[in-house]
Amino acid sequence: MNYTFNTIFYEVTRRCNLSCPLCMASSNAPEVVRESVKRELSTTEIEQRVLIPAREIGVKVMTWSGGEFLVRDDAVELLRLASKHGFESSVCTNGMLVTKERLRELHAASDGSLVVAVGINSIENENSWTRDCDCAVALKVIAMCGELGIKRHVVVNVGRHNLATIEHTLQYLEERGIPYNRSPFTARGSGCGYFEKLAVSAQEMKETLHPALRKHANGYISYTPFFLSPELHERFSKGRRNRTVPQNPSIGCWVGTWLAISAEGAVSPCGILLDVINCGNVREKTLKQIIDDSPVYQDLLDRNKLQGKCGRCRYKFTCGGCRAMAYFKHGNPLAEDPQCFFEPVDETTVCEHEAETNRIFKRYAFMVRHAGRSMMKTAPAAPKV
Repeated sequence: MNYTFNTIFYEVTRRCNLSCPLCMASSNAPEVVRESVKRELSTTEIEQRVLIPAREIGVKVMTWSGGEFLVRDDAVELLRLASKHGFESSVCTNGMLVTKERLRELHAASDGSLVVAVGINSIENENSWTRDCDCAVALKVIAMCGELGIKRHVVVNVGRHNLATIEHTLQYLEERGIPYNRSPFTARGSGCGYFEKLAVSAQEMKETLHPALRKHANGYISYTPFFLSPELHERFSKGRRNRTVPQNPSIGCWVGTWLAISAEGAVSPCGILLDVINCGNVREKTLKQIIDDSPVYQDLLDRNKLQGKCGRCRYKFTCGGCRAMAYFKHGNPLAEDPQCFFEPVDETTVCEHEAETNRIFKRYAFMVRHAGRSMMKTAPAAPKV
């Protein structure tokens, strides 16, 4: 079976000395890190088992994350190899090791395709409580990228820890033309101990988080619930899908449009699920074989298999519900999204937010096309600003 995935998210072992109580990266435990480093893919293995096979399934963008990607001695070489094989590169970083000289080096290695992504959970509060470093560090990196003409991006991890400031944070990014995506707070890494306390409820999603998210086109395709008319998306996408998962652009839940790969080569349908769902290892099978052979991947590529209210929803293809939240709440990635407040009777039930979603989606689509970028390339390879 043929597939077209947009992005590969490659996560290196966490090897920096920083430790944040809510960090969503891979494990901070020293004994886990020491063992992981021993098993992680070499530069050659990444080229042969990730980059080359990825081109065969239509991947356009390599997202390098961690841990801290820039602690790898071969970071520049990996970007050079990615460019050699036709990929754009996005580097997720805490910003602590970023200098103008380093940015120029990375930008040159990526043949000018580089996107630098930093984490900002709150403009108002100290970012270091929920990230590796203070917000000022991330803003400094954004400023340097602006000076050097390098595309920049922000990842906002959303939960109860930033509900009070989320509107101001997103407005700040929007006013400065900085694209972003939201990442839900889940029981990953150190977040396991805070999940019940900080993951938002459906009511909090309805009253605070969702109204803030849907106001801003710069991050418009990266969250659930997402009430886009399937008929409108069909017109824009010309029917492009990965099985049943919509592309051109990908919207709502990104599961089924990207692949996440751990430092040791394990493949998961979502970066947030890397610790708990292993669909196969690139040292043992090709990427295509892993997707073909994995019941999890095959199920997730068929959104007709979604359960609960997600399965009877008009927006199961244009939204899909957050598969990571479904897993962490119900232990099943096909279960309904526990943070969704919409209660459809069946697939004919239209959400009150559909008209607004359609209107801002059109604005987003115009932004992307006006920036001269393919609609197949989704965040974090976002419109140039």
